[in-house]
Amino acid sequence: MFDKLFNSIVFRIGSMMFLISFVSIISMFSSVFISEMAEHDALIINDAGSLRKQSYKIFAELELLPQIKTFSIEHYQDRLNQSIESFTTKIDSPIMHTQVDMFTNDALLLSLGEIKEKWHSEIKPRVVHLANHPDQLNEDTLLELQNIIENFVLRIDNMVTLYQQRAESRILMIRMILGISLFVTTLLAAITMLQISRRIEKPLSELTGTAKKIMTGDYTARTAIKQGDELGLLAETMNKMSEALSVSYGELEQRVENKTAALSRSKESLELLYQTSQLINQSDNILDLSSVVNRLSEITNKTDIDLCLTTEQSSVPYEHIITADKDLPERCNEGDCGSCLKGNDPSDFKKIETMSMRYPIKKDDISYGVLVCNLHTDKPLQAWQHQLFTSIATLIANGLHVRQQNEQGRRITLLNERNVIARELHDSLAQALSYLKIQVTRLQKLRAKNASEEQIEDVIDELKTGLSAAYRQLRELLTTFRLQIDVEGLQQTFMQMITQLRERAPGIDFQLDYRIDSLPLTPNEEIHLMQIAREATQNATNHSHGSKIRVSVFTDQQQNVHLSITDNGRGLPEDPAKLNHYGLAIMQERSQHLNGNISIRNGEKNGTEVELIFRPNYLRDSLSA
Repeated sequence: MFDKLFNSIVFRIGSMMFLISFVSIISMFSSVFISEMAEHDALIINDAGSLRKQSYKIFAELELLPQIKTFSIEHYQDRLNQSIESFTTKIDSPIMHTQVDMFTNDALLLSLGEIKEKWHSEIKPRVVHLANHPDQLNEDTLLELQNIIENFVLRIDNMVTLYQQRAESRILMIRMILGISLFVTTLLAAITMLQISRRIEKPLSELTGTAKKIMTGDYTARTAIKQGDELGLLAETMNKMSEALSVSYGELEQRVENKTAALSRSKESLELLYQTSQLINQSDNILDLSSVVNRLSEITNKTDIDLCLTTEQSSVPYEHIITADKDLPERCNEGDCGSCLKGNDPSDFKKIETMSMRYPIKKDDISYGVLVCNLHTDKPLQAWQHQLFTSIATLIANGLHVRQQNEQGRRITLLNERNVIARELHDSLAQALSYLKIQVTRLQKLRAKNASEEQIEDVIDELKTGLSAAYRQLRELLTTFRLQIDVEGLQQTFMQMITQLRERAPGIDFQLDYRIDSLPLTPNEEIHLMQIAREATQNATNHSHGSKIRVSVFTDQQQNVHLSITDNGRGLPEDPAKLNHYGLAIMQERSQHLNGNISIRNGEKNGTEVELIFRPNYLRDSLSA
């Protein structure tokens, strides 16, 4: 524990800062202490120096005392005594009695003691006596006193010199303490900077370099710092981190590689599914799945794949696609797929111990065949491979089912169109032919009766008229049956219809008002809408005897589609039997396919109006959703 503490950078730098602070504090307190000791040195030196002046003053006043007149001598003596007492007070003051310390030497103490002893025992008594007995002052007494005073002053000068030396020693000591403190502080600061450089700066520089290498992707970078402090712990941690990053990066690269391979497989699988979907959804009846099976073998790395396609009524395959050059099992040579169709359930493929996986191609309990993958014991089927086989089998089954449904729908449509053609022929051309047959029979009877030429010519005219009508009806039927929606859109088809009508009936003014070009109608809706418009315009052309026919296609506020065919003819006949009931039935039937309503009525002023109203499929689908 203590080793860890002593090796700590914080502890070391803190210790140095503590030592620097401690030296500074010691220096400061020492300087303050010595300054306090020297507080009164200046005053002492000044007072000691003034003693010399007062000594000479006292001598001068004594020297003048005999010259003072009698009436003022007492006053002069009092003043002299005051000077003596002042001198005594100064020399006996507490300041002069300085406390002994390391700067006070014996010579100073001896000099101070001698001066005091000299003053009190010799000089002061004599001066006081002479001041009180001025008659004793003569030349010899004054000369003796002068010598004593001068010797005394010399002693005072010596004492002042000693006081000055003591003061200078104290100042010198303060300077020495400050110099030593500055030196020690500088030394400690240098040691601290050296420690920082050696223990902090260089390791940090090395750690920074290692961190930069790691940042650039060099996860093999390591630091060689071996210290028992915080930076050593940081270096050890960074080395462990670099090692962990190296391991993690290696694992990440492996995961990325595996993920890339998985994405590549997924991409190839999606491409295969897309190609299979395109192939199955082709409009032609030729379906060649050999490319799909071969590509499936390449992606899954399974070289032995079989695809057997059967009909709903039989288990005998009509197509067998294999990817491996092998001898087929006896059941395959016999053309029986029943055992494979009733084989294992691939839903739990990991528990299947057989040598082959069978994926039924089935939709709505209708079997279309089976997809077989023959396995090796050392290469089991992986999850993604199983999923791809399942998806391909499902996609083929859905595609074959859709093709079957489309084929069924085409059959139904063909039957319906044949039924429509039959009813159209029965109502129009068959009626005309029946009428011609009746006229031919009538002509035969007239010839048998040897009828007149006029009667025969009448029948021949009727035959010509009937033939012309039958030919016209045949052309109308051909035009109707050949009707197609132009690739440019329904509007262009309507315009072509109007153009054809104008050519056939130049005496009629045909107008078109088309305002549904923004609606996404289905092809079935467009065909029914066009056929109803064709039937209604033909009826108006043939039976209205009007001069104007208007075709309008538009939508209301509810987005319902309106088809309106109006004319300015004679209107609906009073006798309903004269109406083309078969044409009306056809239009009614087509409106039912559109889930719409059709009405035929007289116009407000004259003529006839045929109106169809229906709701488009896309609106019905959105409402149901």
